[in-house]
Amino acid sequence: MTELYDYEMLLKRVRDALPENVKSHERFDIPKAEVIREGKNTIIRNFGTIAKIINRDPMHIYKYLMRELGTAGTIQKDRLVLKGHISPAMVQRRVDSYVRTYVLCYECGSPDTELRKEDRVEILVCKACGAMRPVQAKIDVRVSSENLREGKIYEVEVTDLSRDGDGIARYGPYTIYIHGARKGQRVKIKITKIKKNVAFGQIVS
Repeated sequence: MTELYDYEMLLKRVRDALPENVKSHERFDIPKAEVIREGKNTIIRNFGTIAKIINRDPMHIYKYLMRELGTAGTIQKDRLVLKGHISPAMVQRRVDSYVRTYVLCYECGSPDTELRKEDRVEILVCKACGAMRPVQAKIDVRVSSENLREGKIYEVEVTDLSRDGDGIARYGPYTIYIHGARKGQRVKIKITKIKKNVAFGQIVS
């Protein structure tokens, strides 16, 4: 004989199984980096606090920031000391990028995730919806953004280089190839061509 379940009882079971942050629908805000300059160095004063909020190993965040910012640095208790003068906006963009890549679930946007390593590949696992993905894919959380338009000028940051040596920038879901751009530059470009989520831009003065 098939056992019948009351709808309210089933609903309660599902709710009880959800993590607390999902039940309460708390909004997760990416932590803001408190950036100051000390002599020739740039300091992230609340680096340790950021690591606690996003629940990630400080050394993992440190290695990512060093690679993305192209500099050296040291962790001093709650602070991260970076060599050279780096703008607060650039530091924040890198923190935002880390959270999107290594923390937020690409399906539901929940920060309730964990990193696992399987055969040297980092896997982001969401405790809220169960989604899994390899981090190397760098799939951004699905967010709405302004569509690129051919002929329009945008300011973007070059974060990588293609095999042909063209600069690569990202704008929402778009990957933009920019001839003559160098990694680390922030440039104004004119969009010359768009094909699905790939665009081509030309540097303008």
